[in-house]
Amino acid sequence: MAQRFHTAALLGRLTKSARRLPHSPARIVLPQYAGCNGASERDVRSQISHNIRGPASSRGLRGLSTTAKSSTASTEGEDGNPNDLPEGDQEHAIISAFDLFSVGIGPSSSHTVGPMRAGKIFVTDLIDAGLLHKVTKIRISIYGSLALTGEGHMTPSALLLGLEGADVESVDTEYVPKRFAEIKQTKRLILAGGESADAREIDFDYGRDFIWEWSRKLPMHSNGMRFRVFDENGDMLATNDLFSVGGGFVVNGKMSLSPAQTAPENGLLQQGTGADTKSAPAMNDATSEHHPVDLAENLFYKEIKRSDAAEERRTGSDYDFRSKDTTSEQAQQLLVPEGESKDLELEHANPITSEARHAPYRFRNATELLALCKRHNLTIAQLMFENEKGLGLEEHEIFDKLYHLWDVMDNCIREGVQAPSHAALPGSLKLRRRAPALYQQLTRGLYPEHTQVQPTAASPQIQAPLSHQDKGPLSITGNTQSNNRAPSLRRSTAMQQRRPPPRLTGSLAHPISISPVRSVSLPAMDYLTVYAIAVNETNAAGGRVVTAPTNGAAGIIPAVLKYVVEFVSDDPERDIPIFLLTAASIASLFKRGATISAAEGGCMAEVGVACSMAAGAYAACMGAGPETIEQAAEIGIEHNLGLTCDPVAGLVQAPCIERNALGAIKAVSSANLALNSVPGLQKVTLDDAIRAMRLTAKGMKDEFKETSLSGLATSVPLNIPVSVPDC
Repeated sequence: MAQRFHTAALLGRLTKSARRLPHSPARIVLPQYAGCNGASERDVRSQISHNIRGPASSRGLRGLSTTAKSSTASTEGEDGNPNDLPEGDQEHAIISAFDLFSVGIGPSSSHTVGPMRAGKIFVTDLIDAGLLHKVTKIRISIYGSLALTGEGHMTPSALLLGLEGADVESVDTEYVPKRFAEIKQTKRLILAGGESADAREIDFDYGRDFIWEWSRKLPMHSNGMRFRVFDENGDMLATNDLFSVGGGFVVNGKMSLSPAQTAPENGLLQQGTGADTKSAPAMNDATSEHHPVDLAENLFYKEIKRSDAAEERRTGSDYDFRSKDTTSEQAQQLLVPEGESKDLELEHANPITSEARHAPYRFRNATELLALCKRHNLTIAQLMFENEKGLGLEEHEIFDKLYHLWDVMDNCIREGVQAPSHAALPGSLKLRRRAPALYQQLTRGLYPEHTQVQPTAASPQIQAPLSHQDKGPLSITGNTQSNNRAPSLRRSTAMQQRRPPPRLTGSLAHPISISPVRSVSLPAMDYLTVYAIAVNETNAAGGRVVTAPTNGAAGIIPAVLKYVVEFVSDDPERDIPIFLLTAASIASLFKRGATISAAEGGCMAEVGVACSMAAGAYAACMGAGPETIEQAAEIGIEHNLGLTCDPVAGLVQAPCIERNALGAIKAVSSANLALNSVPGLQKVTLDDAIRAMRLTAKGMKDEFKETSLSGLATSVPLNIPVSVPDC
């Protein structure tokens, strides 16, 4: 009978409980998947159990590693046994900046970007296993938060386009909704895409084959997806569970081939029942300093194939940062049940081909990051740059990637302010765009060629994006026909557009006087606001954005960086890499130490983390040292703890768009507070705040974790069904 790996994180949970019994070798009984016959085509559910029995055997399998590494005597625990150390001691916080920052489409990194990537991963695995040509039917089930808010987050279209081979970083954003409508109308799905030599066109009834499991979730994570494919006889060929864990990261388990019998459905948990706390061994690590294994984020890369990821990113939490002589073979070992390992092999699976690469400066937390900076006389950005080189990138490649990220961010802001003013965003909420009008108000007083944001035949035209080597302010050229208009005509137009005087509310004869109507301009806040709103309105419309570190918080990093480039920096080419690399280092600490998934930690995992990243990065561009950067990042997250994720109507619009604007302002305020303080005197460190965030995430109710089951989502009387799919 074929066995299945849920993920390396699940195995980590099971092995951790075994490590707590040092005198009892661990044997892991992995989840079993059983098949179905052609008549029933029943769902296959996973069953998880663990037994402490005999020694476990280990064999390599596609780069997932769960075995504890050997350690030197100097790094052993108090009892001399390295395996007795907590799970968190077996990992470091090195994640590539280009995994934390990646180009994608809106509106959600966990509900749009992740599912599109998951669909492509599943099809790629089918091709590698030599099964795609046999597929005649596919069934897709989404669970938990994905089901509850998936329709408003455009999850179905992203997932189906991923199955058709679409690349989330390059797909035409206007093509996605059009193709989704075609799939539902024609009831045909082209697996792997029409341009692929392996393409397979099959029947697909969206109303029947796309299943919404609103009341249930998989044990591993709230954002679960289950794929099942069948042959012409109705027999199941393969099944796999994938999880979108935030920021576009996807946890990919082992694909199960040709299951033989149907297993009971006890691998599923009722949504909101608390059953997920019983699905794995109890782990009381909430107050420890180590990564919480219950948050299930252990694969820190975004490649479609594991073999394409450098070893250090592929092994994730199972890489021992203390061991200097760990070999590539040791890093690819995997615990499997004795006597059954031969059933676990994919006949056509690709072997691991990437060479071993290691970041030279490894750290688990902010304390170790600061110590490395001090010991090697490096800034945080310089240290991250060296780690990127250690992961296999050349210097020019790093700079090109960083400037490309900034180009996408800048173009996203431009697209937001160029959109038709007050146009409605997609979705049932019908929220109006505000960035274009805010931008026009902000730039009033300038000549029209500098304020026009809607190009027409008789208006200024925006030039093509600047190259990496030619950075500068937004370049806009005026139209001569517009420039030659008589001044009197301009004044006449301005008079026609002037609003009537506002009516006063209140009694003029009352002892309490009426305050006159006035406007106060705070340029820094105004620019940060319009930049952030522009990005998030583009994201809400399904446009192209940079996941930073998620799509729901995609406006904070671009807004603060745009403000630095336009109003602070005297050398943008110098400060753009400093900003992004510093922000990435902070994000890696949160991803390892807590979470960047709103389905696990609410909005503090998105806007809170992005605010912390932007605060530290802004401080770095202001010349701050590592200690001040750490303090700015701590202030940024400390005052976002407990922030809930309760999107109205399940859309990434209200309160998400405004929350990004406030997050950008709070980031700059946090940095300024740290810059005006004495480094090292604060009582709360960034590590303390990350531990507090982890505790808060564990104690937060599921209703406030991207489910639209409480908070603003239910208090706003819209009477819009959030989780009913568009059939």
